[in-house]
Amino acid sequence: MIALAKHPILALAVYYMTTQISAFHPPNIPQISHGPVPNTKTSLASTAQKSDDSRTAPKVVASKFDSYAATFESHLVGNLKYCAPNDVARAALDRITSTRNNNLYASALDAGCGTGLAGPPLRQLVEGSLIGVDISSKMAELAAELVVDDAVEPVVKDRLRRCAETARVALGSEAPNRLYDGVFTADLLNLDDATFLDGYGCDVEEIPSKSEPFELIVSADVLCYFGAMDEILQAFSGRLAVGGDCIFTTERMKAGDYNWVETSSGRFAQSPGYVERMAAEAGLVKVSQTAFTPRMESGEKVLGTLHVFTKK
Repeated sequence: MIALAKHPILALAVYYMTTQISAFHPPNIPQISHGPVPNTKTSLASTAQKSDDSRTAPKVVASKFDSYAATFESHLVGNLKYCAPNDVARAALDRITSTRNNNLYASALDAGCGTGLAGPPLRQLVEGSLIGVDISSKMAELAAELVVDDAVEPVVKDRLRRCAETARVALGSEAPNRLYDGVFTADLLNLDDATFLDGYGCDVEEIPSKSEPFELIVSADVLCYFGAMDEILQAFSGRLAVGGDCIFTTERMKAGDYNWVETSSGRFAQSPGYVERMAAEAGLVKVSQTAFTPRMESGEKVLGTLHVFTKK
């Protein structure tokens, strides 16, 4: 254990992650639980023959969340007890305190940032650029509007304080900094084609190239729109620095001889063993895979896995 009093930034990060969304984190989640009944499945023998149904079409995801953006936070956090962003950030904090000698990450990519729910706790763990990317322009716009809310008592609940750029500029020298240093819209498999969201006062207008890799990549409750994990994990690894961490969640399928299934919800769930194999092929080494509940659905716990990998 470190003396948090000697590390005020880490102490504030702990405060964020123990007083906000984490209140909904359910204890003692079993490894296997009842989940949605799968209606499509890919066997171990057919992993090399991916079809177009190995992920949800990007246009479908973008349209869904463009329509959902305005009510996303109130519905997901308030009604579905959503905790995945906070749990991902907590895992990053654990890495800082356990393996990084309490050194913050130099840079981070919030892959599938949505409205920015992971932004407040992540901001405290990153001393350099924090970049957000989402496939939905409406979700990304809400993330781009976030400003740093680092008072002991937050100005806005859950520290999701937003400010139009005209109002922020009008504050002059007292204007709060943007939470994300840059926000973009893109398919996570095509970050080279990302579009910068201009007009929000963000400083980073281009996603750093692969020659300037991130020390941390997180993706909370995003990979449920991918069935096959090979391409997305290769994409993450290609943007991750050696020694960097890749922390993400997936939905966990029930036991069976399959790598991934498409569930009745239209999302995908994976075997943790399959994810580990695909990560290894991408050059990522497992730190941990932990069963957890990212949210509720129809009154039932959604079975998930919190993955922590590092790049050697």
